[in-house]
Amino acid sequence: MAPKLLSPLFPWLIILTLFLLFLYSSLLPFHPPSPPTPSSNKFPTLPSCNFFKGHWVQDPNRKPMYDETCPFHRNSWNCLRNKRDNMGIINSWKWVPQGCVLHRIDPARFLGRMRNRNIGFVGDSLNENFLVSFLCILRVADAGAKKWKRKGAWRGAYFPKFNVTVGYHRAVLLAKYEWQPKQTAGGDEDGLKGTYRVDVDIPANDWANIADFYDVLVFNTGHWWNSDKFPKESSLTFYRAGKPILPPLDILDGFKVVLENMVPYIQNKVPHKTLKIWRLQSPRHFYGGDWNQNGSCLFNKPLEEQQLDLWFDPSNNGPNKEERLLNRLIEGALQGTDIQLLDLTQLSEFRADAHPAIWLGQKDAVSVWGQDCMHWCLPGVPDTWVDILSELIHAGIHLLSPKLPHQPPKLHTNPFPSISKSHLSTATRPKTRTIHCTSSGGGGSSSSNNDVMSDVELASDLSKMNSLLAQREEAMNKSRQLLFAELCQFVGSNSEEVKKKWGKLEEEEKMVLVKGFVSVWGVNFHPLSAKSVKQLVEEHVQEQNPKPANSKSSSSSAVSVLFPGFKRMMGFSDDDS
Repeated sequence: MAPKLLSPLFPWLIILTLFLLFLYSSLLPFHPPSPPTPSSNKFPTLPSCNFFKGHWVQDPNRKPMYDETCPFHRNSWNCLRNKRDNMGIINSWKWVPQGCVLHRIDPARFLGRMRNRNIGFVGDSLNENFLVSFLCILRVADAGAKKWKRKGAWRGAYFPKFNVTVGYHRAVLLAKYEWQPKQTAGGDEDGLKGTYRVDVDIPANDWANIADFYDVLVFNTGHWWNSDKFPKESSLTFYRAGKPILPPLDILDGFKVVLENMVPYIQNKVPHKTLKIWRLQSPRHFYGGDWNQNGSCLFNKPLEEQQLDLWFDPSNNGPNKEERLLNRLIEGALQGTDIQLLDLTQLSEFRADAHPAIWLGQKDAVSVWGQDCMHWCLPGVPDTWVDILSELIHAGIHLLSPKLPHQPPKLHTNPFPSISKSHLSTATRPKTRTIHCTSSGGGGSSSSNNDVMSDVELASDLSKMNSLLAQREEAMNKSRQLLFAELCQFVGSNSEEVKKKWGKLEEEEKMVLVKGFVSVWGVNFHPLSAKSVKQLVEEHVQEQNPKPANSKSSSSSAVSVLFPGFKRMMGFSDDDS
């Protein structure tokens, strides 16, 4: 019988087959990420879910992950120890994003994925507030965590079980600034005491030299950019390239210029390997006046959504207007960079009930400083920030190169010993994913320190791999179906007849049939050998006529089909499945 003309499906079948072959080959090695282009984001934003928009719901079973005994607490934020009212209710509220679920951080799993890496926070006291929550939560997985403080770091912790360091570097303006007292003689008629010189193009000393030490950096600035912090008698004067900027800038224009200089500095000086995150503004909740005008935040429940604009829209000129205004400037400055936005503003706007208020832990603190309606009680709202931060890091950390163990900070003789000639020389080499099977050198902890891939990381990577393989296998099944349909058309029989005949053919007869099919196919295009076509047909027939089920899962089958020897490559024996 003369073969029939090939159907119009052939070109699409060929393209699909080649695409699948490309995906198959691309999955085999672990490639290091390519350096990002300035106009594109290196790290993905949170996929298919906007954790930043949603609402709060009360969950009476929800409990904080730590208490007032956490050694990393700062006294004025330790609302449990300070006996703040309604702490049980404050921590019973759960953030529910639109259209998805926000899971609470698993501290052990998170630290396992971050093994041998370091996380840094740079900014003002709201980032410190954030950090304290982060440290207390992570300590749940490592009770041996120790306070860590290097030159330039205000506070931090080292988690020896995972060899992870988390530090905070105080830099309230990000740019360098220093006090310059009034120089001219002739009295104080103008009330001017001096000015703060801000060098918009020079980073603050507190963080200028720490970029290479951290694998994740979380930046913020904004809460000091107001006349409360820098009143007229001690205002800001802005300098560029060592010279005053003329005409003089007001504080908001100065903020813009600092962003215009610090954002490119972060882009150019912080290594491409580092996951860079910028936390947007945390809202204040002063009611009836600012902090020095008897402003108060003695609320017993979150705000309603319809109240938010009344509180925070800049057009209303209220005491809490600055956060949305500054956010617009920050978002504009970050356009086209690989710095990820951590937009915690709206979810925090609701929580007027969750500040320390009058419970500050010190006698007469309120009479001196007023209520604290800017920072947050701990445990409290920043714990939800940590949940979202962990998701953002999880979305980007798989693109980072594996880190070799660094020496524990307690052994450091230099502020940042990982920034050394040996470190820099190895940092420029191509990085591949490495699993250390043996340890060298003494010390009972060296074996755990050399586990570049923890059990948690490996399980997560295998889970991702299995998910991808399942998708590839589904696409491959469609390709096999199309291929088998074309073979049936070539033979001139329906699919059931071909399956029956195929099962009765000897191996040589199958090859003869397939070669005839491929020779006709090759008149137009020949992407696959007869052997490959035969294998695809065999797989399709076996799928349609499965053998008795065994104990292996479908994901394991996908691995064995697409990755022969995969388990052997990963160091597993057949008994491990």
